[in-house]
Amino acid sequence: MSGLNNLKAQARSDGDAAAKDVGKQFEAMFLQMVFKSMREANEPMKSGLMSSAGLDAFEQMFHEEISQAMSQNGAIGMGDWLANQVQSQTKLKKAADVYKETERSFGLQDHQLNTEASKKGVLR
Repeated sequence: MSGLNNLKAQARSDGDAAAKDVGKQFEAMFLQMVFKSMREANEPMKSGLMSSAGLDAFEQMFHEEISQAMSQNGAIGMGDWLANQVQSQTKLKKAADVYKETERSFGLQDHQLNTEASKKGVLR
């Protein structure tokens, strides 16, 4: 939970860096799921001689570390793509908020603008 609180604090201070961190974490989780599916698909091929609970645990930890390393390097690019999507949506929302605030500061609403535009013969 402390990691989530740190991420929330980072998002308040530097949203772009927080988006990149979330993207990397998402990519790591995705890669962990891929490796888990690979382990499960390989299960029928394991012989009883090479199978043990300790080896399975080690293999899972190894795959988790590989997932983290791959996501930090942007191996498949999913984290960067997700961060770009979040950042562009945030920028669009900020632009819309600025537009709405500008309308309020001038005391005009959309229906007032449309009425004034129609009186002048300009469609909006």
